[in-house]
Amino acid sequence: MKKAVLTLLLLAIPALVSARDGIDERIEHLEERQAEIYHTLAGKKQAGLRSAITEKITISGLIEVEAGVAETHFTDAETVSESDIILATAQLGLGVELAEGITGDLILLYEEDATDLEVDEAAINFNNEVWFGRLGQQYVPFGVFHSHFISDPLILELGETRETALLAGYGNDIVSISAYMFNGDAEKETDREDHIRDWGLSLRSTPIEDLTVGASYISDLADSDAEIVGDTFEERVGGWSAFFTIEPGSFHVTGEVLGADSKFSAADLDADGDGQGDRPLTWNLELAWYPSDVLELSVRYEGSDEFGGHPETQYGICTSWGVRENVSLSLEYLRGEFDSFGDGADTRNMVTAQLGLEF
Repeated sequence: MKKAVLTLLLLAIPALVSARDGIDERIEHLEERQAEIYHTLAGKKQAGLRSAITEKITISGLIEVEAGVAETHFTDAETVSESDIILATAQLGLGVELAEGITGDLILLYEEDATDLEVDEAAINFNNEVWFGRLGQQYVPFGVFHSHFISDPLILELGETRETALLAGYGNDIVSISAYMFNGDAEKETDREDHIRDWGLSLRSTPIEDLTVGASYISDLADSDAEIVGDTFEERVGGWSAFFTIEPGSFHVTGEVLGADSKFSAADLDADGDGQGDRPLTWNLELAWYPSDVLELSVRYEGSDEFGGHPETQYGICTSWGVRENVSLSLEYLRGEFDSFGDGADTRNMVTAQLGLEF
């Protein structure tokens, strides 16, 4: 899925995995703010104002419209410009409380030029005091993807993974750990049998106030939504990620790195054509400042290695403003530099504006 973007207020449909990762504390913090960016993929999926349809069913929605212009300078002196207005996100969520400790959520999503209207997530959640579980189509907890920007960070472009999975975990105020398994779409060429053989682990800890650290692992990076290899491949290559967040006062500092744990074979992935195979790696560092309850200013510096078609380095600035309750406006500038495989670096400048509405 694409577009990690701006929203206001918060969390519509209960998602237990996120809750066990400390979302409850973040809800209290955000409810004190009139405007806020959700900072993770899980936050976006829960965005909206939860409204009760019945005693047990809630509904929420998110609409995001973007206008942007991009100019790319190539090493052969050619310059290409483009601009567009798109419906970046049309999201509708339903939540249901089946019984004490058992809930369900269903999210429908449309993204212009990216996806048709589809079931984005549909899962049943189980929860007691410390144990939790989730069964159904979901974004598995590989990577966290904190971001204050409109555009998705490169870590999300590489690592975002939606699968029908069984997840179980344990969490308290200090630590949360979860494990999951699924039958991935990508299959090793030497083994055509279709079985549940993919898995992952996620760990998050808040050892002291305002500091959160974590790591995750997935058994096969080829199963991510980046589709970096074809439907079949020669060797399985795992993926790993690590992140931190620090929130001193009115500042928010986040950093994350995500990549393959070894090289893919040249037959599976060799974007630069050197015959050595690629080991894609991405990283992202952001600093945000909240000068008031309705304004956020942030800067980003990110990069990638052996991740074909994506900038090797990219940096920029973004500002977000709560126009009024449940309506937000943001403006972003990003400059990216690309590797032209020894011929010099192409550069790209992008400006994007977004209007977001929650209901």
